[in-house]
Amino acid sequence: MNVFINISGKQVRVKEGMVFSTFTLKDKKIGEQIEFTPVCSIDEDEVITEEKKLKKIKVVCDIIEEKKGKKIYSFKKKPKTGYKRGYGHRDRLMVLKVLKIEKK
Repeated sequence: MNVFINISGKQVRVKEGMVFSTFTLKDKKIGEQIEFTPVCSIDEDEVITEEKKLKKIKVVCDIIEEKKGKKIYSFKKKPKTGYKRGYGHRDRLMVLKVLKIEKK
């Protein structure tokens, strides 16, 4: 069963046992379990998008670790003035593992 969940404004397609990373979730720590309700579910031949049926499905994830993402560099320059500026940015990420997808 494949399920789409909404995390931090982004939708992620997950399966049972899958490990993925997302932006840091506030007030959550390593070892905690989080429950999500899916946006869409794909089960063999059937695609479920109705809210009533989706409320019966739960996705349970475990927080494995926190890490930093890949460094992104940016550089600005204006010709003939001597102005140049470089800076970098790294996102803080959380690694989640899908423990189970429950259907009631």
